[in-house]
Parts: sequence; C-alpha cells; structure tokens
Amino acid sequence: MKPLHSIKAFLLVLTLQLLLLPQSVVAVDAVAGHLQDRAAKAEQLFSLGFRYDTADGVAQDYALAHQYYQEAVTLGSVQAMHNLGALYNWGYGVQPNRQMALMLWEQAADLGNMYSSFNMGNAFQKGDGRSKDTEKALYYYMLSYNQGYEKGICQYAEMLSGDRALNSENIRLLLQPLARQGNTQCLNALVTLLYEDYEQHQDSQSLLYWAEFGASLNSADAVFTLALLYNFGQKGISADAEKAKSYYLKAIELSHPSAYANLGFMYETGKFGKPDVIQAKYYYEQAVAIGSVWGFNNLASFYRNGIGKVIDFEKALSLYTQAAEMGNANAHRNIGIMYQFGQGVTPDAYRAEEYLLKAVELGYPQALLDLGLLHLDASLPLHDKTIALTYFYQAVEQDIAGALEILTEQFAGEEREWFVRSQISGQIAYDLASHYQAENNKTEACKWFLVAFKRLQDDAYLEVMPCVAEKHYSDMPYLDPLDVAREWAAHQEWDANSLIGELYYYGIGIKQDKLQAASYFLQSYEHSTDDVARFNLGKMYLAGDGVAKDLIKAKYFLELAAEQGISIAAYELGKLYRYGVGVAADENKALAYTRQAAEYIDHADSAFSYANMLFEGYGQEPDIRLAIDWYDRAIQLGHADASCRLGKVLSSHFANAEEQTRAEQLQQKCGK
Repeated sequence: MKPLHSIKAFLLVLTLQLLLLPQSVVAVDAVAGHLQDRAAKAEQLFSLGFRYDTADGVAQDYALAHQYYQEAVTLGSVQAMHNLGALYNWGYGVQPNRQMALMLWEQAADLGNMYSSFNMGNAFQKGDGRSKDTEKALYYYMLSYNQGYEKGICQYAEMLSGDRALNSENIRLLLQPLARQGNTQCLNALVTLLYEDYEQHQDSQSLLYWAEFGASLNSADAVFTLALLYNFGQKGISADAEKAKSYYLKAIELSHPSAYANLGFMYETGKFGKPDVIQAKYYYEQAVAIGSVWGFNNLASFYRNGIGKVIDFEKALSLYTQAAEMGNANAHRNIGIMYQFGQGVTPDAYRAEEYLLKAVELGYPQALLDLGLLHLDASLPLHDKTIALTYFYQAVEQDIAGALEILTEQFAGEEREWFVRSQISGQIAYDLASHYQAENNKTEACKWFLVAFKRLQDDAYLEVMPCVAEKHYSDMPYLDPLDVAREWAAHQEWDANSLIGELYYYGIGIKQDKLQAASYFLQSYEHSTDDVARFNLGKMYLAGDGVAKDLIKAKYFLELAAEQGISIAAYELGKLYRYGVGVAADENKALAYTRQAAEYIDHADSAFSYANMLFEGYGQEPDIRLAIDWYDRAIQLGHADASCRLGKVLSSHFANAEEQTRAEQLQQKCGK
C-alpha cells in the first residue's frame, strides 16, 4: 500500500473511531483541532523545507530540505511530497532515484498536485522512467489542467497533433482563452490543431484568424503555417506565392528551421514564374548553414538530380547522410535509392533495403513502394515476388498514391491463388476489385470481390450478389444471390431472414421490394429473436411503409426491439409518448425512453432531444448542468442545431467569462 494512503487511512479510521465514541461535542472538536494542528505542523515543516531548498533567507541545504519535506509528508503534505520527488529526481541532497521520484509524483498526482500530474505526463510521453504510453500521458496532462495548471492543456494539445485522427473541437475551445492571453505554447498548439484537423472542422476563417494572431505576436510556428497555407493553396485558402514568400521570409527572421528550405523549393519548382535554380540553391545553402534538416535533404536532391545542371553524387550522399543522422525519413529513402541503383556508390541491395526500412520506420510510408520494387527486381539478390507483393499491399493499406495500380499490374491467376492462401486481410482483394470495377472490367472485379467475400471482408457480399445475378462467374459458385446473403448471415451469426429483409427493403444487391422485406422480417420474428427485424417492422408499421399503417403493431414491435437494446426503437417510442401518437401522452415514459436512446446509441437526435427535456424540465425538475453535457454530446455527434442551442443556454444561464466566451463562439454558428 502506498505510504501516504496509509497515513490518510489511519487518520480517517482515527476520526471515525473518535466520532463513534459516546462523548460530547467537545471531544469531536478536539479531534478536529488535532487534525488542524497536524495540518498546521505539516505546512510549517514544508515551509522550512522549501526555505532550505530555495535558499530563502538561509544557506541552501538540500539534506535539511529533504528531512523537513519527509516529515511534512508523514503529516499529509501533498506539496512536500511533490518537492521531495523533485529532490530524488535531480539528486539534490540524496542519490538520484528516478523511480522514487515517479512513485512520489504519482501519489501526489492522485492527491491533487497539478505539477506532479504534469511530470507524470512527461514521463509517459517521453518514456522516461515509464514505458511510453500516449493515452496515459494524455490522461495526466488533462488531469494537471483540471487541477489548475494551464500548461497541462497546452501539452495535451501538442500531443494530439500528428497522426491522432480525432475531433479536437473541445480541446481547441479550451486553448482559445489561453491563446488569446498570449500563451505561446497554447497558441501554437491551437494553430496546429486547426491546421491538421481542418477536414473535420472546415473552418478556414478560424484557422486564418489564429495563425494571423500568432504572427502578430511573432510566433515562428504561426508565421510558418501562414506560409504553408499560401504556398500550397490549402485548407480553404487560395494560393498566393508572394504572400507565402513574405511569410517564409518573416519565419526566417524568427529562426524557423524549415523556412529557408521551403522557400528554396518554391524557387526550384517555379512558384514565381520560371524555376530559379540559383535562388533555390542559395536558400538551400542558407538552410544548411543553420543546420536545417530539410536544407540538407533538399540540397542533396539538388546535386543528385542535377537541378543546377551539375550532378554530384558524392555531395548528394554526404548531405543525405547528414540529414539521415538528424532522423529525416526522406533522406533515408533517398540513400536507399542511391544504393539500389548505384548512384555514386557500389550497388548494394541489402544496404538499400536497410535504408528504405528505416525510412518507413521514421514515418515515410512511400518507401514501401520502393521496397516492393526492390524485391520485384529479378536482377537483385533480394528478388522475391511474394515479399514484393506484401510491401505493395502495405502501401495500398497506407493509401500511397499509385500503390494500387502497381499491385494490380503484378497480379495474375497464380498470385490470386497465393493471396487466397496467405493470411493477409481481405481488404486488398476488395481494393483490387474496386480498381477493376472502375475500369469497367466486371468479370475481373467479380473474381476479386469473391476472394474478398471468402476472406470475410466487410460488405463484400453486397458486391458478390449482383455478380451472381448478372452471371459474371464462368464457374458460377452460387445459383441465387440470396444464397450469398445466407452464407454471409451464417458467417456473422445473424438471422438470414432479417438480413434478406433489409436487402429487399433498401434494394441492396437485389431489386427493392418492401412487401418482400416485410415478409422476411415477419419470418424472422416468427422463427428467431432477431432484434433488427422487430425494429424494422415497428418502423414500417409506424409509417405505413410497405405495409398498412398500424400504430398498435408499430408500438408492439418497437417495444420488443427496445427491450432487446435497440436504442433507436426507444427513441421512436419516446416520440410516441411525448406527442401522444397512437398512445396516451405520458411524460415519464417519454423521458425514460428518450434517456435510454441517448445513453445507449451514438445518435445525435436522441442526445439533443434528451438535452431539451432536461433543460425544459420535462417529466422532472430542470437540470441545466446535465442538459449542457448532453448538448455537448449532441455537438460531438454532429447535430445541426446543438451548437446554437447550447450557446443560448450558456449565454442566458451562466455568465462567467470563460462560459460567456464559449457562448459567443457557439452562437456564431447559428443560422449557418
């Protein structure tokens, strides 16, 4: 058991024992006084430790600081526990002991110390004393922020950038007040998230506003982001070479490491008219002079490709090597290509493979194509078509441009057999089928869809069914499209009648026929406990869709589905009872069903309806705070009106500065 938890437990037991004794209130006051005395003593000891730690009016003495901190910890001082961890971490007054420091910080974090929480975040982020763990690092940074340390949210946001595909809206809202105050780390993190998550928010105005705000504060990262936007004409911003150039020049003044190299590339590629290799080389050399990794890489390519009309493989290899030593994945890939083709070096397929693999490891997945081509070359000792196909497959998985086309060129009948025997996912077969389908080669597409189906690739059966119906197989493996659906239902352990009913209802793979759909759903209801069929019958009877409208049957089937956990059925029932459709209006049932739907399904309308009920006090007393949480949930799920609604609620019910700012931001989305 952790030492401080033992102390807390002892104090709690002592308190409870004394309180339970049949004594007067005076005795209880004595216990409280005793605890207050302990807290005062702990604070006194901590203060003494801090004075010796920081040489505040006394000679610095880490050993005495350690002693006083330790005594304060035994009396329950969490801050002393944090500071004691720092002494162990840095070896002040004691032998350095990272594990002891982390143990103390972990306990202090759990007890509410925001600095300890932040330090634990650092440990998990960097793998320093703890195994690298992104989720735990994020947890501790957010904990630190919630405990009052603003830097925690900045660090949290920085970790979200890169390859984490998620909606960062809530984090961006938390960053804005700090960014507006000029917190550079939070501002840079905000701009980065707006830039990297653009596909999710599509808000070029906000991106431009915050990048320009950062530029006004001379943030090199914000200025560089503006240069990128105008250079490549992306994220809803029109390309403007002159603006890009001016921002790159400003980023150079602010010592951004990549600005020289990017500006050089603009000149190399003719962004200002004709390519200007002299200016390009000048900026690349300036980039190299300040140690820019992209300067080394770009200047190396300049010499390797003879862009300045002089090919110099020796210089290129030297520059690539320096960039590679700095961890540049692109440079590793380029060296690999030089060894593959013997550009200024003796050809060496094994060294080429080594550098290409390192490029992939460092985050340059395009090198997977190079690895595939390396193993495909019959003149090299690494020739192995199976390995080549595997690399091409991985490149397709990574969505590398041209990968699917290269892979398609390699596949013939025997490779298809190899693929079926291999353990590789069915996704590649599905992608190949889609490729042939786009080329209007239906026979080849159908063959590959069948491979994907046999490998249990999601939804491949939907493509195989029309292939069977249109007889695109020479050796027809199925006589009827519905046989494909039945086999897929068996794979998934679904009720076949329910699945076939849905196919008829939506006209997927077969001609739409809602009468047939209802027939199959009823067979499913009669012969199985399938919940989807019950819901679909309820929905059809409710709307008179393919069957005669019957509210009694609709209610019956929806209730069966809701009892089996189909939350959307609960949502429909909530509406019936709220508006008295086919039933007597009942606030309690309406609220209960809507809550069930909101809690068990990612359905924006359910979350929004439940939020409205909580806010209006429908069926119970109003609960504004809980309503706000559910409006937030509806926003996350993409409800069109939730942002505007929440903005109005915050504006009218909570007037602190942070919530008022958020209310204004949310209300900007009204009417859009």
